[in-house]
Amino acid sequence: MSNQERFSLLAATRRIGWGGVGKLRLILDQLPCADVVLYGDEEFTAPINEFLGCHHNFIDHPTQRLDAALVINDPGKANAIADLKVPVVYVDSLPYIHRSERHLPSLNKLAYYCAQKHPVELFPHTSPLLQDRPQIKWIDPIVPPMPKPRGGRGLVVNVGGLYVYDVTGIEPDLTDQAVDSYLRLVLFPLLNFLHASGRKISAVCGNLSAEGCSRIRAILPNCQAIGPQSPRAFERILADADLLITSPGSTTILQAMSIKLPTLLLPPLNNSQFYNAPIFSRPGAETMQWPSHVIDATKLELAQTQGITAVFRYMFRSIIEAARSQAVVEEVAAMIRNSVNNAPVDGVLTNCIEALGAAGAQQVADLVKAVAHARRGSLRHSAPLTKVAV
Repeated sequence: MSNQERFSLLAATRRIGWGGVGKLRLILDQLPCADVVLYGDEEFTAPINEFLGCHHNFIDHPTQRLDAALVINDPGKANAIADLKVPVVYVDSLPYIHRSERHLPSLNKLAYYCAQKHPVELFPHTSPLLQDRPQIKWIDPIVPPMPKPRGGRGLVVNVGGLYVYDVTGIEPDLTDQAVDSYLRLVLFPLLNFLHASGRKISAVCGNLSAEGCSRIRAILPNCQAIGPQSPRAFERILADADLLITSPGSTTILQAMSIKLPTLLLPPLNNSQFYNAPIFSRPGAETMQWPSHVIDATKLELAQTQGITAVFRYMFRSIIEAARSQAVVEEVAAMIRNSVNNAPVDGVLTNCIEALGAAGAQQVADLVKAVAHARRGSLRHSAPLTKVAV
């Protein structure tokens, strides 16, 4: 590959769970010609680098002007990078949850605003903030080229990213307490029930703590994979599964759809998961939603208008409070058992992936390359930047 084909790319995502990092990885897979600089300090970027693995060319600082930027789901970072005069390709994988302009970057600062399609029948219900915006490019879902499904290995449980690393005002102690409460309310009762009913469980995935993994091994001594998995290992695990029970993150939901893996949805831990469950489920399908006295939809909508910090504080504090009540613990456990026992054989997800498409990663990568090569052409004779704050 010639040096003229290579370009420097500033990449950023919001680390709420793993969805943004997963989408970043899939787009970078289509950009082998990019020298990637991660935006943020080392404490923030090091785990992203580790999660993405050795398949991309990461560098600490560009040797020339930055040619383009790719930002996933983080309007603040998109605005900050655009102010550096770097052209930004922005990816919004959750265009249906926005309730305030603060949830959006400044569209006039961006090279492209890419909004990921959601089920066609629900397009009229996308955020009103995004309607009638000619700058928006609707892209296919960003999903991996999944291995051919094989099945036969039983059931997979996935709790996804769990932790929130990138929301100002959310104390680490609050996140930790909410995750511990979620495991007590949802995961451990589910695993105990599945084990007692004799179901074969091949994997329990997610960025669980060492203590959490030890507790799972005590419940499921024969489970083959427990805890965090590399992206490619997770794809293999899904390909081998007969049933997936997962937290309702859109990335995992779309992956399961792409291989027609029967899937059940756990109660949500964050706001996007709350909206993902009904959007990606068949009409009338029974999903494992929180009782209304735990998470009240009206209160959540109000928090949405106040910003993402208010949303997480409301959800986290509600889940923590619920876990303190033995009556609620038993109520949620009963709901989970009933949902699993009454689940349809083919799961609860709508069959929409064929209508939506699956080429989102390539579509975004093509835009990034176009922006970068146009930038290189216009700045070929400009002096290098001495240093860019990333």
